[in-house]
Amino acid sequence: MATFLLIYTATAHASVCLSKDGAVMACLETSDQKSHASFMQPAIETLCKQTGNALSSIDAIAISLGPGSYTGLRVGMATAKGIAYAIGKPLIGINTLQIMAAAAKLKFPNHQSSICALLDARRMEVFTGIYAQNLTPSTPSTAIILDAQSFENELAKEPILFVGDGAEKFKAICQHPNAHFDTNLNYGASDMLALTENAFTLADFLDLAYSEPLYIKAFHDTRKA
Repeated sequence: MATFLLIYTATAHASVCLSKDGAVMACLETSDQKSHASFMQPAIETLCKQTGNALSSIDAIAISLGPGSYTGLRVGMATAKGIAYAIGKPLIGINTLQIMAAAAKLKFPNHQSSICALLDARRMEVFTGIYAQNLTPSTPSTAIILDAQSFENELAKEPILFVGDGAEKFKAICQHPNAHFDTNLNYGASDMLALTENAFTLADFLDLAYSEPLYIKAFHDTRKA
């Protein structure tokens, strides 16, 4: 089995983990979104010291690719690219919505149908993707504006578990009996492990020169000129 550095910076909570042989050895996190950049490098250094693993011993670096916070995604990508280039190891990108689905699968092991991740994108808009039990995407990741008829076709086929901070918005307007909700899902770097192992086995690596975060929507700077 391999050793991975797992970096999650897609939302207000950022976390970094070191894993080895299929298990998380150590993990650090912060809930201060403004400190993601200053948190990342010291946290990685601390993890290496705590576990006795040098960066050079890592087999691959995995990041939360997006969607999510524009700044957070940029911080994670820049950090991961720098380390991957410095130690000559591959970079793996994991979709944030798939990370959420993986966390939900661990939290609800008895749920046997699809999981829909809903990440708040302000007002009634969300980033969303539906995942099968094996965590493969059933729909592409996209941004939608929620209404009472959202996911009507999918809910007609099977029960769906809606998770994430965007699920609270949908819960308030959805009356479909096949819709189930968890609005308090916790997720982060540790939930990336199984997905990272699969990507590493398949050699599904990002191009260090050309890879960018998965924003889904174009970034608009709302600051006054």
